Amino acid sequence: MSNQEQLKHPVLTAEIKLQAFASKFYQGMVWEPKKGDYYTTTRADLELYQVVDVDEGFVYTKYTYDVESKNISKWEKDKFLTEGFGTRRMWIPDYLIKKP
Repeated sequence: MSNQEQLKHPVLTAEIKLQAFASKFYQGMVWEPKKGDYYTTTRADLELYQVVDVDEGFVYTKYTYDVESKNISKWEKDKFLTEGFGTRRMWIPDYLIKKP
C-alpha cells in the first residue's frame, strides 16, 4: 500500500484489533452502527471496513483498503449485527483508531 493510500483511511494494527476484541467481548460494548464508523471481523486478519451510510432499512459499507473501488455493500439494518456474518462484525471504537 502506498503512502498516498494510507493517508485516505486509518490503518488497523494488531494492537487496535486486540483492543477491539476486549471492547466487544470483555467490556461488552454495544455498537449501533453510524456513518463513519470503522469495523473489522473476528477473523485473524487486519481488514478494515467503514460504514458509509445508514438509513431506515439498510447499512452501507465499503472495504477501506480497496481505494480504487467504488463498491458499496448494502446490508439489511436489522440483520447487520445479528444474523449470519453479522455476528462476526466487530466495531473499532473511535478512541482506538486515528482517523486522518
